[in-house]
Amino acid sequence: MDRKRNNLDDYREETGAEISGDIDSNGDDTNANATLGWIAVVLSAISFFWLPILMGASGIIVGIFARTRNAEVLGNIAIIAGAVSIILSLFINPFT
Repeated sequence: MDRKRNNLDDYREETGAEISGDIDSNGDDTNANATLGWIAVVLSAISFFWLPILMGASGIIVGIFARTRNAEVLGNIAIIAGAVSIILSLFINPFT
């Protein structure tokens, strides 16, 4: 019985592997951030021609996400273009 107990004690060490993978910084996130910024700019540009309030607000929101993910220039362009589109639609649409 003691021999069986000693064999079980030999197997009580922790041998689990890490769940998360290695962190590599090869720049893949930069492409994803730029893509998010371009999506925001496209949404803001579409807002000048179709559904200005909805698409402009979407462009602003995605632009804020892009800025927080270090695509600052594209995010700023999207935020400004979306805001301009919403403001222009509020002032021009009532007269048409």
